[in-house]
Amino acid sequence: MKKIILALLIVGIGISASARDNAAPTTEKKKHNRVRPEKCPVIYITTSTGINNNTAILGFSFDMPVSKNVSIEAGPGTGTWGNKLFVGSKYYLSPCHRGFAFGVGFTYCPGVYHDNANLTTVYGNTEDVEYNKNPLTNIVFAAYKYWNLGKKHNRVFAELGWSMLLTAGERITQVCGDPISSGNINSLDSDAPGGPIAAVGISFGL
Repeated sequence: MKKIILALLIVGIGISASARDNAAPTTEKKKHNRVRPEKCPVIYITTSTGINNNTAILGFSFDMPVSKNVSIEAGPGTGTWGNKLFVGSKYYLSPCHRGFAFGVGFTYCPGVYHDNANLTTVYGNTEDVEYNKNPLTNIVFAAYKYWNLGKKHNRVFAELGWSMLLTAGERITQVCGDPISSGNINSLDSDAPGGPIAAVGISFGL
């Protein structure tokens, strides 16, 4: 009789321990699954910087999803060609605006008027020259990669692409002073938007 009672106690302890072991992963799994909200954000507020960045060296934008895989984005910034405005759209390969995405958009810089600098002229001397950085419009083609940041819908991202100038004509118009050298013109032109894009940023989902 004692042996039967002892056997029943051992079996009972074993069943109890097994139940606790099976319950523990379930609890941990539940905690692990509570990382992100179920619904996608209604809007992202983004800040970014980089070479030929959509919103220039320093800017922000509003990225508004219109479906689980598509969003439209717009925002201002400032950079080497003065103020910059961007509007575009992105298609995401994963729902809730994560993973890889591809986008197209337009940027517009109204330019800088009556800017001045001490530059070399065609006569070899240096003098204070006044000039305008003319308005420029570009079309942007880009690929993005988004990673999760934190426990909610915040993201970090990297962007690579190409910005192509659509505006014809001179980028720099000299206002006064002796004509500046071609080397200085090329140097000023190099500040204009256009060419390869390499940028990084952070998006805060609301």
